[in-house]
Amino acid sequence: MSSTQELTHTRVVDGTEVAAGASDFLDEGIIPHVIDGELVATSAGGVRDVINPSTGHKLGEVVRGDAADLDRAVRAALTAWEDGRWRNLTPRDREARLHRLGDLVQEHAQIIGDLDSLNAGVLRSHSDFLATASANALHYYAGWPTKLAGHVPPVGPDYVVQERVEPVGVVGVIKPWNGPAAIFNQVAPALAAGNCVVLKPAEHTPISAAYMARLALEAGIPPGVFNVVQGDGVVGAAMVAHPGITRMSFTGSVDTGRRIAAAAAQTFKKVNLELGGKSPVLVFPDADLPAAAAAAARAVWNNSGQVCTAGSRTLVHRSVYDDFVAETVAYSEGLRVGHAFDSRTDLGPLISPEQLSKVRGFVEAGKSEGATLRYEGSSSVGLDGFYQAPVIFADVTSGMTIASEEIFGPVMSILPFEDEAEAFRVANGSRFGLAAGVFTRDIGTAERATRALDVGTVWINSYQVVDAAVSFGGAKDSGYGRSLGQAALEEYTRRKSVWSRTY
Repeated sequence: MSSTQELTHTRVVDGTEVAAGASDFLDEGIIPHVIDGELVATSAGGVRDVINPSTGHKLGEVVRGDAADLDRAVRAALTAWEDGRWRNLTPRDREARLHRLGDLVQEHAQIIGDLDSLNAGVLRSHSDFLATASANALHYYAGWPTKLAGHVPPVGPDYVVQERVEPVGVVGVIKPWNGPAAIFNQVAPALAAGNCVVLKPAEHTPISAAYMARLALEAGIPPGVFNVVQGDGVVGAAMVAHPGITRMSFTGSVDTGRRIAAAAAQTFKKVNLELGGKSPVLVFPDADLPAAAAAAARAVWNNSGQVCTAGSRTLVHRSVYDDFVAETVAYSEGLRVGHAFDSRTDLGPLISPEQLSKVRGFVEAGKSEGATLRYEGSSSVGLDGFYQAPVIFADVTSGMTIASEEIFGPVMSILPFEDEAEAFRVANGSRFGLAAGVFTRDIGTAERATRALDVGTVWINSYQVVDAAVSFGGAKDSGYGRSLGQAALEEYTRRKSVWSRTY
């Protein structure tokens, strides 16, 4: 799709030097749907502005999709499903095409990273990671089509029974705006299992999905097998209600996830929900304090706190509490807030002015509810983007808003605990259960924590480590179902039992 020149040469977009291929893609005009292998304008003809959160400037426009656009994409996917152009390929052929797509995503990581940094404000030092995560997911799942075997259970001499593992049909995927290029974390297992997919990117971040849909066609994924429909909640609601979609994967807010689950029940869709988090980071007195403080801070400052696993509740043993707070403040004082493409930047912009206002409301709530403001950096960076500097609150209690609600911004709450039992009780005293971190040198403490914490992922002496081979998901209000790893394939397959009489 892109020449060597497009990958190696640069041009300027909104005052920023980017790969020529990224500039060329934006210069094509309105970001379209990609349906049945074609670039499609919306049926209603509406468009929405695409904004660069680093500057607040308009990058371009994207089609404003509606239910008719979604229906067109689902019909294309159903046709592809019914004629078997993907699921009836040999497993080795599907593997080869998925590997080719993984190679193309990696080859174009510079362009994809530039698009995500422009469109989502993801630090340029981090956005390549998102593209690579998609490539890694594709390569991991490319190995599965030849291994999705059923089995023959023993039932006696009169029958032979096959339990087959089969794809489910058309899968709908709704992705959030905080990691746009990581779309194949959900899409790759669905494709590997033989399904067709309709993807709705977040309305704020439509660009990289449209770009990668073209790479999929170049890799040999047949038209209609992977479709991208742009739009807001109207398209999402139409996706959930559409009878042609058999399974759903949604990543986003708890309130939206709750509505999706209720709506999906009307058509008996199985839904994989990756929802919000208020993940605790537990620091025990024997922890390596400087390392723990730096890791706990990064757990909140990463992507300016716009991560579902953000460790925004830090629980610290009373005996080291003051030292830990001082270490965290010292670590954070040197951080720089700025433009996503500035190599000196540690925290980039938030996604929108609405998100910035929401986060600032949480900061004011922390102050008014009695938490001690220990650090607040400068948000003034000389740009018109949507910037919030890191904020550290100490003396936080579980009943405070900043300790109970998901903020999705760089606000850190540090709570003291007296003993292990209290640490586990406070950590579990949340409606969320996505992830947790534990910092201790004692293997017994670590093991007890992994058993006690009611979450889907626990990191010991580390945080936010991911791999395509390791499943991920939450508990309680953080959702259900697993993405990544072998477990994700179970979300997009079903079993069929076939009985054959032997006479």
